[in-house]
Amino acid sequence: MPPPSGNLPNNDGLRSRAARLEAERAAKAARADGLAERARVGGLIERDRIGWQAQRSMALREAEWAKATQIKLDPKFFERLMNTVNASKHRLLTGFAGAGLLVVGGALALYAIRHMADPSEFFDDRSKWNEMLGDLKLSAWDVWITYFSEVSPYWKGHASETVQRYLRFELIGMFDELGRIATEISGTLTSLAWDVMDYDMKLAELLVGSVGFFTLLLPIKATMVGQMALGAAALVVFKLLWDLIQQFTAKIKALDAKLETLGHKIFELRGLFNVGDNKLHLKPVGYDPNLWVPVTKEN
Repeated sequence: MPPPSGNLPNNDGLRSRAARLEAERAAKAARADGLAERARVGGLIERDRIGWQAQRSMALREAEWAKATQIKLDPKFFERLMNTVNASKHRLLTGFAGAGLLVVGGALALYAIRHMADPSEFFDDRSKWNEMLGDLKLSAWDVWITYFSEVSPYWKGHASETVQRYLRFELIGMFDELGRIATEISGTLTSLAWDVMDYDMKLAELLVGSVGFFTLLLPIKATMVGQMALGAAALVVFKLLWDLIQQFTAKIKALDAKLETLGHKIFELRGLFNVGDNKLHLKPVGYDPNLWVPVTKEN
């Protein structure tokens, strides 16, 4: 039955209006879904940011704790030890002279004394490397957090994927390797510091003890028995000095070789970090802005 007006219904207009309404509903639903997705992603980003910041704060506390718990020697320790050695040196040379060994024995004793060193300097160097280790950990966290919370959620495409792979599988690995090298250098310096302290203490003990023997024997050196006893004591002291120097030299050579190897590793890693060197005509990853695509159409 036709409508009262006598006009046929405009089916095309109704269909067009229905399609427009459907499109508007779909657009609203898409916007709602987009907002919901953005909110979800934002929540995930915020959650990850909180987690990363918590781990960064933990690394910072560990670095501060490591710095605070460094061994600190008495600053006057080495000075007092050297005063003791210098006080014994004259009597020791007198004993070698009385035994007829002043040239070789005195030279060896002076050589041994010149090799004494302040162990606190090596402990201080160790502390600097421990501080650098803490800085490395914090720097790695800064790079990781900055990219994955400030950049990665808003960009896609080849450049974003390339940078992400570079961070995950190369840059963070290089930070870790630097951390391992810093740990090894710190441990080597610790060994060096204790070896130096051990050498200083043993040498001081040897010199003070030998002075005691020479003090007893020098008054009777005019007798045959006294001369023989003084000569035997001087030879024993000479042998002990020689053995101590040899042991210390062997330890230092081993530690020096280890430090040299670690130094080469640092140079190799520094070359890997210096991507984009003009001499090599390299470009850093993700350098072309045309390769970056925003996650949304918004700028």
